[in-house]
Amino acid sequence: MLKPDKHTDIKYSVVYLSAVMMKEIQQSGIIKYDELKNILIQKIGNKVNENFEKALSFLYLLDKVVYLNELDSIKQSK
Repeated sequence: MLKPDKHTDIKYSVVYLSAVMMKEIQQSGIIKYDELKNILIQKIGNKVNENFEKALSFLYLLDKVVYLNELDSIKQSK
C-alpha cells in the first residue's frame, strides 16, 4: 500500500523514489540498474535500498519503464 502514515519519511516513499527515478531515466535514456540505484543513494541517502525495488516495480506495473535484460538496464517505455 502506498498510503503514508506518521512514521513515513516522504523522501524514501515509493512515490517520491519513482518520481526521481523517472527523472533520471528520462535524462539518461537508458541507464544501468546499478547505476540508477547508486544515483538515488547519492541524491537521497542509504535508506533508498529499502524501497528501490518497490519503486521500480511500481513504474514497471504502470508501464512507464521497460527492463532490458541483455543490458541489465532500464529505459522509458513508449
